[in-house]
Amino acid sequence: METIYNLLSSTAFWVIVAVWFFICIVWVERWRLVLDRLGKLFLKPIIFKDDLNPENVPFYPRKFMEDSANGFRDTLKRPFADLIKAFSGWISSLINVIHSKEHPFRTFGFLIFLASFLFFVLADAIAIANTLAAIGVTFGEIPEILTRFDIAVFGGSLLALIIGIVLVFEIRAPESEFSRYSTRDERTKALSLGIAMLVAVMSFITLIAWALFRLIAIGELQSNPILNGILNWVLYGMVPINSALAAAICFPEAIRGIAVIGILLGWLISGVLYLLDYAATILGSIGPFFVDILYRLLYISVDILQWLISTPIQAIVWPFKKIFEMFGGENKTPPARTP
Repeated sequence: METIYNLLSSTAFWVIVAVWFFICIVWVERWRLVLDRLGKLFLKPIIFKDDLNPENVPFYPRKFMEDSANGFRDTLKRPFADLIKAFSGWISSLINVIHSKEHPFRTFGFLIFLASFLFFVLADAIAIANTLAAIGVTFGEIPEILTRFDIAVFGGSLLALIIGIVLVFEIRAPESEFSRYSTRDERTKALSLGIAMLVAVMSFITLIAWALFRLIAIGELQSNPILNGILNWVLYGMVPINSALAAAICFPEAIRGIAVIGILLGWLISGVLYLLDYAATILGSIGPFFVDILYRLLYISVDILQWLISTPIQAIVWPFKKIFEMFGGENKTPPARTP
């Protein structure tokens, strides 16, 4: 440190530096070439545009950098683009299965039947759990949702009644609006129609039984062993049977409801993939762009530095070079003349 301090404090050092810069500035041909190279480098287009003169700046591998930048961006985007293409094809195939321009409400109907099917399965599980508890059969602690017998009664009575009536009209209609039952064969339609009517009738009976049970509970109706036995048989026996039958006739359309859910999830995943693809595009563009900028700044710094260092050295060597050329030229033998 002391040596550097003494050097910076020396007058001779600063005189040498001043003479050094004076030579660099006075020798116009040298810094004109530097400015010409830096000007060409500065005017070059961004890395993702084709350069019409890629080789006019030495030590700047423009073509290689263009190919590397495009390859880097394409490599980042390709996995997301392939996934987007795969998901788009999958979604299109599902849409062709569940959507019809002539019957646009069928897609909504598939979702309704899927929700009903799941509710009937839950109602059946609740009814079975309560029945087992009533006869003293337990398998540990029952989840709270399975103790809600009112949900089971709702599924096996009111909801089953609505679904049964809707399916009766859907099956008997020439063109079903909320299902594809009109496209099925006559045997399947007849069997499904019979089950739908049975579900509707049994649901109506369970609704009456539930109403009588509520009247007894609030004291508006006197209970007796016969009535209690009938109500218990209807509520604990018919409700799970009704839920199971309703789930069975909803199942063929509920399967297509799962396809609708798949489409919705596919759209969501595709949206995320599009965002990732966009982010990859930005990253694949920003990265090479900044690399190019940093390379140009480094090139400018090195070119200016070599100009500052080499120009005085070239000025010292220049007289000796001229003397060598002078004496070398005198010793040259003139070419022989052709006769």
